[in-house]
Amino acid sequence: MGEKNKNAHPVNSRTDEFLDLYKKLEQLLKQNYSNDRGHYESVVARYENSRDCGNMKDELNSIREIRNLLQHTPKINNRYIIEPSEDIMKALHVILDRVEHPQLAIDFGVPDGKIYKASLGSSLLKVINAMKEKGFSHVPIIENNKLYGVLSSYAVFEFVTEQGMQILSDETKVKDMKSYLPIDRHRNEYYRFMPKTTTFIEADEAFEKRDEKRRRLVSIFITDHGRNDEPIRAMLTPWSVVGK
Repeated sequence: MGEKNKNAHPVNSRTDEFLDLYKKLEQLLKQNYSNDRGHYESVVARYENSRDCGNMKDELNSIREIRNLLQHTPKINNRYIIEPSEDIMKALHVILDRVEHPQLAIDFGVPDGKIYKASLGSSLLKVINAMKEKGFSHVPIIENNKLYGVLSSYAVFEFVTEQGMQILSDETKVKDMKSYLPIDRHRNEYYRFMPKTTTFIEADEAFEKRDEKRRRLVSIFITDHGRNDEPIRAMLTPWSVVGK
């Protein structure tokens, strides 16, 4: 009899584990939303109504309701009135893991080795033709393993408009329009450098914002520390995050 009691599971062990995990989730989210809790009743509700939650909104809503019921209902004979199911526990573990280990933007971008890029010495016509064939609107121009600028469709249009079509020939190099390439030269769009620790959600939110000149963000370059003098690790465009 004593051996049986020794190995018996504690009363409400799963429910206690559920409440402990929920508390841990709350603590992590309080750190994440320390300056942005919005108008929600709790940080968990804030997370539930954010894109961070992804496809787990229904599960988290159920988890939050179960927790509130447990929190505000007295035990009967020292037992909780309900016990979370195994599926609910699994969902809570998945959500907690997402909060603890958010997806990184770099995993959704085009890695350096697969980015179509050019140099100042590249043939301008070849780059333009490649852009047309591959459907690219922006091509990074790399010099000394760093970003010199971006050759965009709009930059080409400006160059040809100001210099005349006769400027284009088999001998024309990208460097012939180098004054149009620096990223601060682009009038209607802008670019950002972000560190490799940037989360997918942070990149997604960045693409929704316009800068002080009302320009749209067209590319994010991921580098080790988010500096423009570092080698590019990956490149993201708005299409990198659509539907993810």
